[in-house]
This record gives sequence, C-alpha cells and structure tokens, in this order.
Amino acid sequence: MAVFLRFLFAMIFLAVVGKTYAQAAEEEELTADAENEEDPKEILRLMDKNGDGKLTFQEIFDEVMGSEDGEGEEQASEREEFRAKLQKHFTASDSNGDEALDEDELKKLVMALENDEEEL
Repeated sequence: MAVFLRFLFAMIFLAVVGKTYAQAAEEEELTADAENEEDPKEILRLMDKNGDGKLTFQEIFDEVMGSEDGEGEEQASEREEFRAKLQKHFTASDSNGDEALDEDELKKLVMALENDEEEL
C-alpha cells in the first residue's frame, strides 16, 4: 500500500509540474490559481528540504519514493528502476553541473520523465 501511495504521489507531482509547463508554453502565462498550485517555485518550496531554492537528486528521490521500511522485493525493484531513470534524467537536466536543479532545470527533468513515460 505504501508503494502505491508513493507511486500516486509521484504521478501527481509529474502531472502538476507537467501541466504547469504545458500551460506556460501554450498560453505564455499562468493564471493566478495555477501559479499558486502549480508554480515551480511552490513545488521547490514543498520539496526543498534544505531551503536553498534547488532540488537535489536525493531530495526528489526521497520525496517521491519515501522510506524503504517494509519494502518487498517488487517494491525494491520499482525503487531501483525509478532511481536509475531519475539519475539519468537528473544528470541530463542539470545544465550547470552543480548537482541541484533550479526552476528551469526542474522543467527539463519533468519533461524528460514525461517523455520517458510516453515511450512506454
């Protein structure tokens, strides 16, 4: 059940962030409501554990996947699969190589993860 909830959170996170950028690209600006709910700054605020305005690989992974407590073999496999995908796309999205994603880099990460899912 915990794995399902983590997966659901991950999908909601991707949907919220992806929707934000799709709207921005299509409409050239976000509505006030969307800015409050889906603004990358808000997502950063919610997930940024050290408050530096950027997301590290570990901050994203921990927030999406949560703790390993009570995981079975299948959940551990899903966790490692997600870790590999996130690492691949995180590295590619980290334009300045500082091992932390700012808003623009976060946008790249989300787009890459969405494209990865579409290919499946």
